[in-house]
Amino acid sequence: MNVLGFWGQTEIKQMMLSKEFLILDHLCTRPQASQRELAMGCGISLGRTNAIIKDLVTKGLLRCEEQNGRKVSYILTQRGLAERARLSNENILSTIRNYRRIKDSVMELLNRLYGKGYREFVLEGDKGEIHDVITEIFDNHFKDRATLMWGPAETREAQIILNMDRRFLTDKNAVNILHEITV
Repeated sequence: MNVLGFWGQTEIKQMMLSKEFLILDHLCTRPQASQRELAMGCGISLGRTNAIIKDLVTKGLLRCEEQNGRKVSYILTQRGLAERARLSNENILSTIRNYRRIKDSVMELLNRLYGKGYREFVLEGDKGEIHDVITEIFDNHFKDRATLMWGPAETREAQIILNMDRRFLTDKNAVNILHEITV
């Protein structure tokens, strides 16, 4: 683990850019929003929202126009609109990269379990995105040599339960997918 802990400098930069994107995106459709509304809408603290807005104004991406009294409108400049588009594209590409990393990680996990002799895979938990990833990988790489079913099931030899909940499992024939995925 590096000095920054779990998150590296690249990840921290991406998080900061994503917060800038959230604010620019929010203001694009709601220029009359107050900083408090922005903070709540973007899931960022009010103090951090204020700092990001000041930074966006300094960079020339945002312009503040005072309305009647204390009310302020935030207008995206041409540079702000271009930056919002760039960040949007970057966000899409980052999502695609993360999806590929998750797929690769699930593929490695399934190969490792198959290598240990498991031939029956039982899915247990929410039927969400991870379920879809596992099913797709299984259909493309394992369906001729192993079985995939929806649980719960009685535990048998050569069977592994792939749990998709966040709970901690102690069963030796069960794996929590969310704990095993490395991105």
